[in-house]
Parts: sequence; C-alpha cells; structure tokens
Amino acid sequence: MTVIKHKMKYLIIFSIVVSFFGCIESDTEDIWTLNKVAHVETEGYCRDVFISGDSVFVAAGQAGIQLWDISTITAPTLVWKKSLSGLGAIKEISQVEYEASIKQLFALESNERPIHIDLSYGDSAVVVGQFSSEKTKEFRVVTNSANSFTVYAADNDDGLKISTFEYDSSFGLWFNTAGEEIASVGNPNGIDIYGNEIVLTLDQLGIEAFHNENGLITSSYHIDLEGNARSVTMTSEEGMYVACEEAGAFWMWTGATITDVETKTQFAKDLFVTHVAVNGDQIAVSCAGNGLALYKRGNNKPAERGIHDIGYVYHAEFANSYLFAATREGLQIFEIEE
Repeated sequence: MTVIKHKMKYLIIFSIVVSFFGCIESDTEDIWTLNKVAHVETEGYCRDVFISGDSVFVAAGQAGIQLWDISTITAPTLVWKKSLSGLGAIKEISQVEYEASIKQLFALESNERPIHIDLSYGDSAVVVGQFSSEKTKEFRVVTNSANSFTVYAADNDDGLKISTFEYDSSFGLWFNTAGEEIASVGNPNGIDIYGNEIVLTLDQLGIEAFHNENGLITSSYHIDLEGNARSVTMTSEEGMYVACEEAGAFWMWTGATITDVETKTQFAKDLFVTHVAVNGDQIAVSCAGNGLALYKRGNNKPAERGIHDIGYVYHAEFANSYLFAATREGLQIFEIEE
C-alpha cells in the first residue's frame, strides 16, 4: 500500500508540472499570418510610403520619389519617378505626403528642407521648390482650403516650425504668407497631428504636446519616456503610440489639458521600434533590422501576434485592408490573416 501511495504521489506531482508548463507554452494559434500580395523594387531603399486611393507615393531614398498605381494590387505599375537631381536634392528622400484635395505633393530631403511638388498638371510633377528650415526631421501638412495649406515641421534646431502657403491665381504661384516658430523642451525628430492636438517626439526627452486654439498654439504638457522617442502616431486627440527605439513602444492615453498621462503602457520592449501603424485592432510595429512585429490592440496592453522577418523595415502604413511596408528591399504589400 505504501508503494502504491508513493507512486500516486509522484503521478500527481508529474501531472501538475506538465499542466503548468502546458499553460505557459506560447499559443501558436494567436500568431497572425503575413501574406505577401506584391513586392515593388524601388531601386533605392524604400524609406516611406503614402497611400491615396490607387496611388502610392514612395520615398525611395537615393532614388528620389516614385508614384505607383495599385489599381491591380498584385501588379503595381510605375506612373513616374523623380531622381534626386530632378528634385534639386543631393541627399536621400526620407518622407512623402500627398494632399489629394489640392493635388500637392511634399517630400523631405533627409535632414534638410521639405520639397513642394505641384501635381495639378496631369501626370507631370512640377517641383515648386524647398521651404521651411534645414534639419527638418518630419512634417505634417494640413489643407486649409482649395487655395491654402499649412506645414507643421519637427525642426531639430528650432522646435515646432509652422509655414502657411496660399495660391495666387494671378501669378499662378504658391506664396509663403505666414510662419511661426515655437520652442520645444528638446530638439524634435518626429511629429503627428490629430484635430487640434500636435505632438513632437524629443529623442531622450520623450514627447511634448501642443494645443491649437484658433491658430494660437501653446504647449500643453511634456512627458519623459524611456529610450529615444523616434516617432509618434496619434489615433485620437487623447491617444497615441510612441516609438522609442531601444525601449520599444508606448501606448499613451492622454488629454489636452492635463499635465501628465492617465495611462502609459509599454510593449515590444525587446525590439528596436522606429514606427507604429494602427488599423482598428491591428498594430504593425516597424522594428528596423528585426522586421515587422504584429500586435492586437487591447484594453490593457497590446497582445503579441508574431514577428516577421521581411528585411529592414523603416515604416509601415495600413490602407484599403492592406499593410504597406517601406523596407530596404523595396515596398512590400501584405494581407494580415488573423
């Protein structure tokens, strides 16, 4: 009887151990599949991508700017391209942004001044010129009307730089009619805008938020973060994701009038994060040499859904139910299978 009792004891202990390790084993059913739809060779490194309908604008690094048509998503076709010399630039192109309502394209020559390109003349791309300040790290464009737009720039020298342009039909030219510089706590290298809220990333000094009240822009709050705050993605006037390089990323629930965060959640801590893109519950984290990490948005903390080695990823964007990844291997287009 004693032998049987000992055997039963060991059997129970063994069952508990097996059950415990079974519970902590990763659930492979939670991993999302990344199905490649198309791969576009961009000649230079694909540094950034901006999607507008069936048009995909690509910052192709040392190859300049390219426009691709994706009306057939599995076979994108090149519409036109502009080399660095054609743009009047000497450094690689690191960002593109297109304002469809006024048919104006904007690009950033890395660590230089933004470039203004007029696309209102059919398929031709007319370079208007460069504007704002050197050492611009990133910018956002807001259309005010059919004849006016404002550029908000993260100026690594001067803080938040604001430039307003208006179109003069008598001359057929865009003129810089107003401008302003607002000092920031540190030197900015990233920016995003949602409604009346503007947020700058400040490298090792975290983020600084500004509020725009009828054109009067004032600093709302500054929040220090771990790592180097690289880029920010605002999902609402009160929520944002901040890519902090070696410290991963943070989801932050903030407000326009408070002086500190109500909620701050860190995730992707073991990854080098350069950008975060969001589409509903889907989160795509650009991880430089570690590829692309997928997460599911949650109430408390984003849940891991797998890391995919697709090469060196600079930036990613969601559009038309697809995920567009700007990589050193070119522009890659995926569907996420949950």
